[in-house]
Amino acid sequence: MAEGKIKIKLSIAGRVYPMTVDAANEELYRVAAKRLNDKISEYTRIPKLDAQDRVALAALFYTIVALSAEQTSSLGDEDVEELESIETLIRKYIKE
Repeated sequence: MAEGKIKIKLSIAGRVYPMTVDAANEELYRVAAKRLNDKISEYTRIPKLDAQDRVALAALFYTIVALSAEQTSSLGDEDVEELESIETLIRKYIKE
């Protein structure tokens, strides 16, 4: 194993993923897995969704968050409101 690397196991949506990460980033990986699992759990309240749907929606949510962060300098309040309205529409659609 490379110097400064450690092996960890992360559980995401009930599956365990072994990986090798920089020791300095271990906590980052663990927090990310926790947040992802928390978001996936939010979607369990919607009975129509299977496990793959919940993971896909959580991935979509965090991709939107990441893209928003990347574009922060070019996003205005109107753009942020647009993204929030898109999320609201997605939530309404999946509740139907």
